[in-house]
Amino acid sequence: MPGKKSLKKMEKTQDAEAPKEEKKKEKIIGSVDAINANSPELLDAMKKMKAVTPPAIASQFNLKVSVAKKILEELNTKGTIKLVAHTNNLRVYTLAKAN
Repeated sequence: MPGKKSLKKMEKTQDAEAPKEEKKKEKIIGSVDAINANSPELLDAMKKMKAVTPPAIASQFNLKVSVAKKILEELNTKGTIKLVAHTNNLRVYTLAKAN
């Protein structure tokens, strides 16, 4: 014959039976504050940099590195910036000189 449950065991069973109210955070997937590639704010920031890299742009404008890479690639195709050096992991750009 089983004995009485201890107070701790009784509290645990009551806690397990009571529905828990959990605060769920909304997950926002893929949400990024996009910045225009031709914005004067971005160009002014790049003028102050010696070497423009995607991580530097991402940290300065609170972007994902992948978004910063896309912005810099777009500026490179337009001729605003020029690719100076690259490896598999990093690309280094500089502003193209106006002729």
